[in-house]
Amino acid sequence: MSMGKGWLHRSLLISIYALGVFGILASGDGSDGNGVRFFTCGLSIRGIAPVGDGTVWVGVFAKTNEGTEDRVVLLGIDGSEQFRHIIGDGGSENAIRAIVRDALGNIYVGGDFNGGILRLDQNGMLDMGFPVGTGFNGRVTTIVPLADGKVYVGGSFDNYDVDLVSGFVRLENNGTLDAGFGGNGATILSVESVAMAGSNPTDDVYSGGGVSPRIERWDDNGIDIVGYDPLLGAGSVLTVTLSDLPVPNAGDIYLGGSFGNRIIRLNNDGSPDGDFMVGTGFDANVNDIALALLNAIYVGGEFTNYNGDSSNGIVRIDSSGTRDPSLMVGSGFADPDDVFPFSKVASVAPDVSLDVFVGGGFTQYDGMAANGIVRLDPDGSLDPAFDVSITIDGEICDSQAIPD
Repeated sequence: MSMGKGWLHRSLLISIYALGVFGILASGDGSDGNGVRFFTCGLSIRGIAPVGDGTVWVGVFAKTNEGTEDRVVLLGIDGSEQFRHIIGDGGSENAIRAIVRDALGNIYVGGDFNGGILRLDQNGMLDMGFPVGTGFNGRVTTIVPLADGKVYVGGSFDNYDVDLVSGFVRLENNGTLDAGFGGNGATILSVESVAMAGSNPTDDVYSGGGVSPRIERWDDNGIDIVGYDPLLGAGSVLTVTLSDLPVPNAGDIYLGGSFGNRIIRLNNDGSPDGDFMVGTGFDANVNDIALALLNAIYVGGEFTNYNGDSSNGIVRIDSSGTRDPSLMVGSGFADPDDVFPFSKVASVAPDVSLDVFVGGGFTQYDGMAANGIVRLDPDGSLDPAFDVSITIDGEICDSQAIPD
């Protein structure tokens, strides 16, 4: 019995995919040269906000045969798309840089898109109660909602709607500029990450960026804490995370970026913590640091090793800086066909239990297909129950299969 050319074509696609070159098809014209159409796509994920029930909000840059698109998506516990909000077509991999949920379940989204910030309700609908006018005139890289409804915003901008600002502001719950926050960061040129010292809105807040001082501490009135300037050398602070782990590390500040050995822990007074020993550290940028249960610290970025040991894109360490060998990532994250300009880990976020979501511009994890986001079990293995799939132009974009 003849199986026909269609069977051969599909077998060829599956074979190519199995060899790990799935991503290269994303740059094609959507056909095999003989008029037989196939649909392929690649997903780059920046910004991850777990809901706490196994579902997760993510920022998606989708690259398909037909073009590119940016959207905010709620993924179900199985990775399927539940809700979406389209940011725009013909976007960029950097269009969405930050996603965070507030205590009421609202979703703040920041990035390079027009206006730089928006707020969605729990169903992914644009919240008209948060009008921002013309918004920011530059990119938003970090957003931190407060318990009182206000929100800190950091990035590279010097205007918000009609107000002159620079880099770091606080907004009211209705989207207006909070005039009570000092000069609203008038001395800051660029902020990459913001973290609160606690859950109380009157607590101090930390901002990290690429302009010296690279880490600053502010009170709730927007007054810079004089003298808080750890000497980090050249490079930028890309992520700031404050520890709420049990003592003795409660209140310590983790910084990651492109400086020195790319990671450091500071005491509450800004001095380096000598108990956090990372050796030679990372060989390339640290983009995100996430604290999980049992003193686990996940670090994601563009690196290929930590303290001389191979670890491609992600590592788990304990509060002493020692690598946890039980997280076995194999060859780690990769984009072997250069589908995306950014091919490593951008965001890390612990899920329920000890699972962790990892997002970035990759198409493989440990040699297996991985389309922009994965959920890893505590031992580093892919969670097979989480297979990201979204619908684009009526077709399913799925990391486990290529529809013909």
